[in-house]
Amino acid sequence: MDAIARDTSPIEARFMHMLSQIFEDGIITDDERVTLWTEVATGGLAASRVDGLLLHFLQEQFAGFAADGIITDEERTRLRLMVDVLGIADVHLPDEIRRVLQA
Repeated sequence: MDAIARDTSPIEARFMHMLSQIFEDGIITDDERVTLWTEVATGGLAASRVDGLLLHFLQEQFAGFAADGIITDEERTRLRLMVDVLGIADVHLPDEIRRVLQA
């Protein structure tokens, strides 16, 4: 278990669950975007933890996609959507995710 998962507060766990729900269908509506960033701004999340939580979420999703050893075009598209919506700069992406997105 990594430090993010081990040290997640109830507020952070709720936020991670919200991320899962928002990205579940691979379509992000304007309302979902507003809800996400409203939660970040007003949900009681420590600003110092938000970036780590977003990156942790992305890494969990990637691990699920990569579990079978194949990243499909649909999974690559979903990863790119997550990166874009979450505002994670390419320089902050783990190498394995960056390589998949550049393929």
